[in-house]
Amino acid sequence: MEKDRALSYAGAVAVPLGAGVLLHLWASWSMRSPLGVPTAPAVGVGLALAALAAVAHNALFREGGTVLALVVLLAGLGAVWIEARDSRVRGATVECVVVGKVRVTDHPTFGEGAPEAKRLYHHTLDCPGGYPEEFSWEGKLGEAGKPVRIAYDPARRMDPVPAGENVARGAPYVPAALLLLAAGLSVASLRHELTGKGKRIW
Repeated sequence: MEKDRALSYAGAVAVPLGAGVLLHLWASWSMRSPLGVPTAPAVGVGLALAALAAVAHNALFREGGTVLALVVLLAGLGAVWIEARDSRVRGATVECVVVGKVRVTDHPTFGEGAPEAKRLYHHTLDCPGGYPEEFSWEGKLGEAGKPVRIAYDPARRMDPVPAGENVARGAPYVPAALLLLAAGLSVASLRHELTGKGKRIW
């Protein structure tokens, strides 16, 4: 009985942390692989891993566990994917020339507490190799005829950015904190269930 309980507790910790590690390994490899894994299959495998983690989480509990732990687990896995993406830089740069007039569009937001309205500058570019042809950015890169350097992913799994913005911006402490919180909530829920104090805590 004690052995089964210890295995249950170990599973409550291993599921979120193990799923996070596996997803980060997959996301990092698929975004860096010279094989050029397309975005759709890469995201599909990531979603499958998240679904397996949710099923494994639910299987740990007779009463289904805590819904909050599952929500935090899925949020943590989403943060893992974002962190893996943001910790990567584009692998190639190209010098392009702005062609024609730069078009401007405003994207307002509504409601109290909403983010500030965004203004985008849409550039038509003439680049060696033809990519990218169109480039939108929150700042104007220059008038017609000006050369600009663009960083891009040769496999086109990430949007191009100005070469000066091609820096890693990953924040691993965010997904780590969420997955640790999910593990803590799972352990608390499992303890509540195994000690018979109730069917479920939220």
